[in-house]
Amino acid sequence: MPMPSLSAHLFAQEPLTFGHFQAVAEAGFGQVELWAMKPNLDCGDPAAMSRLKRWLADLSLEAPSFHAPFYTHLDRARTGNWLSLAHSEPEQRLEAINEIQASLIAMANLDARIAVLHPSAPGSAGEGDTADGFMQSIERLIPIAEHLNLTLAVENIPAPLGGAEQIGALIERIGHPCVRACLDSGHAFLTEGEAAPEAFRRLAPLAAATHLHDNDGESDGHLIPGEGQVPFPALWRALDETGYEGPLTFELRPRENSDYASHLNELAQAAPLAAAGLGNSS
Repeated sequence: MPMPSLSAHLFAQEPLTFGHFQAVAEAGFGQVELWAMKPNLDCGDPAAMSRLKRWLADLSLEAPSFHAPFYTHLDRARTGNWLSLAHSEPEQRLEAINEIQASLIAMANLDARIAVLHPSAPGSAGEGDTADGFMQSIERLIPIAEHLNLTLAVENIPAPLGGAEQIGALIERIGHPCVRACLDSGHAFLTEGEAAPEAFRRLAPLAAATHLHDNDGESDGHLIPGEGQVPFPALWRALDETGYEGPLTFELRPRENSDYASHLNELAQAAPLAAAGLGNSS
């Protein structure tokens, strides 16, 4: 049965602390998707990784999945500097490959099983990216994933290479069992609009991971499901019909003037969460 999970995307703007995970556990979650990007988490810092492993054990939290880097530091992302596996320049692709490879090795030591990857740079920054570039990069990462027993889950994102059909076609073209999809509900609604249910059906059979969040169809709000217009009943049907068994990961953005505990308590009370099996366990 799919298990609910909380993405550390909620805390991405600051370094991880024990208090972040404590809020996750107190909201009733048993799983967390880690955010392998600075300043939230430095995968190259052995002391930080050791603390992280201890915190997870102390709170009986599992980390079955993590988001692999698509930037080296949030400050660089804010100025438009992205990592891209599909970049047209080999040197730029190599930088992304190296950052992601380091995260795969570090996270495998935490018993993670799924690495979520962006296919390209986001939005208009990905206009020069190419499917062939992505294919060359993923071929470099597959042997590492195999060795570490990790699944690479390619996420649909708002970008020229990021639509549901593009992601599905890339995965089928690769044709390797360790390369699957991460079905992102909010991104599907942004890119597909009223055709989002078709996007769900396209990616659900390929999915090893999910990102669940809501929006108004115009901006990537990362809202609690039910606060926007994403057609979640269609998503639940698509996942159920394909026998999806991976984590159900809620990927929220922090709110102004709201603490994490209050935000997560609202999430735990949301109707879609009951459908995910968590209900009102907080």
